[in-house]
Amino acid sequence: MNHLDAFERDGYLVLDLFSADEVARMKRMLSALIDPPSSRRHPRLYVHAASESPLPRLDPYNPYAVWKIVNTPLAGDDWYALVHDRRVLDVVGELLGPDINFHMGFARLRPSGLRAEEGWHRDLDTDRHTLPELVTALIYLDDMDAESGATLVWPGSHRHDRPAPDDDEAVAVPARPGSVLFLHCLTAHRASTNLTTRHRSILINEYKSARTTELSPNDAAFGDLPLRRGGRNLVEL
Repeated sequence: MNHLDAFERDGYLVLDLFSADEVARMKRMLSALIDPPSSRRHPRLYVHAASESPLPRLDPYNPYAVWKIVNTPLAGDDWYALVHDRRVLDVVGELLGPDINFHMGFARLRPSGLRAEEGWHRDLDTDRHTLPELVTALIYLDDMDAESGATLVWPGSHRHDRPAPDDDEAVAVPARPGSVLFLHCLTAHRASTNLTTRHRSILINEYKSARTTELSPNDAAFGDLPLRRGGRNLVEL
């Protein structure tokens, strides 16, 4: 079964794309943004933290319990280059076609013990567009399973409009550092709580076909940035 068949059947796809060295580099990039969170370099780089001072007994990697960072491509050249990663764009091209735009980039973090309150949702409910042609690429920087804050998905939910799954329909997506989850914008999913003692991190970039248009205002720093036309990258980094 090829990538597109699996994606159309399940509404998501998991692939191992990044090496251990690349993951270590991305973790260093992220660490520079979260310790301390007030040291961000750009006024539209929004760092959401649970505490304004270091918390005792918390993983020293994320002492302020940062749980979300919005507009990560503004954090520097390395972050901007990640948007253009050819391996990710090749898969997105298989799923959406040869003409691709960028939508937005952010990071989701799972500090130990910080409860995930996000409920079941579909990305198109908030990122409203004229066509359901968006794919979110979630890059995992740590091992993820049901105990460590794995993303929960509802396979096949992109093909119907039921609001939430029964208990036996939800699936925790296992991932290793360097795995990428490609998620259809109509696939219902939610965060889960990290029950381990270790911090967990996910970098997230959203892509869309060039022919879909956003219907609601968004503070995405690079919304509608053209990335590929006819299957060719417009910018080589």
